[in-house]
Amino acid sequence: MPEPPGRRRSSRAADGGAEAGLRSRERAARTGTSGRMPGWGRYPAWVGVLTVLAAALLGAGFTVASGGEPGRALGIWVAAGTVAGGTSVRARSAYAIIPVPALAYASAAAIAGLVHDRAVDISRTALTVNATQWIAGGFDAMTVATTLAAVLALARWLLSMRATRAAYR
Repeated sequence: MPEPPGRRRSSRAADGGAEAGLRSRERAARTGTSGRMPGWGRYPAWVGVLTVLAAALLGAGFTVASGGEPGRALGIWVAAGTVAGGTSVRARSAYAIIPVPALAYASAAAIAGLVHDRAVDISRTALTVNATQWIAGGFDAMTVATTLAAVLALARWLLSMRATRAAYR
């Protein structure tokens, strides 16, 4: 039988599609969640922070395995982790990633440098001087990664504000 003008057929299956939607809404109301699984761009801030830290540790591992001092490889890993962490968190939580790249690089560079230069543990002064050099060698990488985090946070915040305004119109 033809449909009357102005009415469209439902896209849901006749075998309980409407009931399934009702069940998911009831479950969301019961549990206090939206019913959607977390995905890219929906994780809490701590997941992004851990992503940057994990990338820094991987970079330190590759630096140690290559036998070199902390530098470019570690910086690339931290920058890649910053991009991954900054895009994986919620748009309104992306600002929490901004200070993490510099701290992650500094700690990973100190760890990789200590493993690389085992003979440095002769004196605390030599250890301090070398640790300062390892960390200062990554200043450009820390600056780039921190700038990436700030730009990502600002862009994601502006895009979310734009989407929110469009939803209200």
